[in-house]
Amino acid sequence: MPLKIATRNELKSCKKAKIHPSARKVFEFVQSLTFSFVGAIKQDLVNKDLLTVALVLRAKIVGDELQIYSGFESILFDINTIKLTECTVILDNDISDSEIELQAWIGVIANCFLRSISSKNLSILHTKINDKVNTQIAQQILNRPRLSQNILAQMTGKSKSAIAKQKSRQNKSSQEKPLSVFEQVRKAIDEQ
Repeated sequence: MPLKIATRNELKSCKKAKIHPSARKVFEFVQSLTFSFVGAIKQDLVNKDLLTVALVLRAKIVGDELQIYSGFESILFDINTIKLTECTVILDNDISDSEIELQAWIGVIANCFLRSISSKNLSILHTKINDKVNTQIAQQILNRPRLSQNILAQMTGKSKSAIAKQKSRQNKSSQEKPLSVFEQVRKAIDEQ
């Protein structure tokens, strides 16, 4: 059977959702990581119910169990509270155990490592969110029309003063006039 999106009836027929045994060590690895924005979920600083519709899981139905093997790397994923009918579940009931482990690691590498935001760039993130996100959308997702430095600090577990210092450095560097090519060459010669 090729990949398919699970229907509500298929999901409702599953009595239990669990992590597939071949993806268990990958799941445990993800659980051992510390994420920058974990505070946003734990402190209800964002609308988790609204965001959960963006959660995409990959799974296999075995008997009356939905065995999840990818998607658990999302900060929104909680095996104890997940409402399967409110997220997208992609089924592949013909996938092998070795392919399951590979797909689990692909999800973790692609979504945790390659898309992580550096804590050194939180002030840039703060500025871009407030510049780019419509206030009505921000209100729906963040429960407020703008992201304050204080809320961003709570979301990331960083201090507000650390973000403010980044913002100060960001503003200072953007105010500096760029050097002409001639000035850059001259500066390089002077430094030798």
